[in-house]
Amino acid sequence: MLKIVRTEMLATRPVPIGRVLHPHGLGGEMLVEPYLNDLTCFDRLCEVAVLLTDGHFQSYQVMHMRRMGERLLLQLEGCVSQEMARSLAGCDLCVQRDELPPPPIGEFYWFDLEGLTVYTEDGACLGRVEEFFATGSNEVLVVRQGMQETLLPFIKDVILAVDAAQGILQVRAIPGLL
Repeated sequence: MLKIVRTEMLATRPVPIGRVLHPHGLGGEMLVEPYLNDLTCFDRLCEVAVLLTDGHFQSYQVMHMRRMGERLLLQLEGCVSQEMARSLAGCDLCVQRDELPPPPIGEFYWFDLEGLTVYTEDGACLGRVEEFFATGSNEVLVVRQGMQETLLPFIKDVILAVDAAQGILQVRAIPGLL
């Protein structure tokens, strides 16, 4: 089964693993929407880089993290008030790519797919993977080449092969799809 493990950005740069939603309480704790499907990745976090609204990163030590349903409550060192936590609302929490565990066989972090060149099984180039979005039943890759945009469902009937090392994603051109 093909499946995208949700996070963002490219390898070797900090990759977002969640977004700060809003403060929780008065002591600087914040509610985080995780981008990763596997929340156990958060259990071993010691440090995160916050992507600030000006595009710069600010590193913080993780004081504690706990789960709250499908979301997380996070306390960062130095973030001791509701106002400080509010200032980080909307910011992405990032880690280095190599801090993430490898995805299971047949699954991919979406940022590992970003930038791959997409070819049909006949060899026609459709463009590069620019982004993706979830529909509820499956993820959809957004492939662009110039002004042309192609939306491809990330399902086994369409995705034939992923070769991240070669930078290639091969797809089946199902009638009516392209």
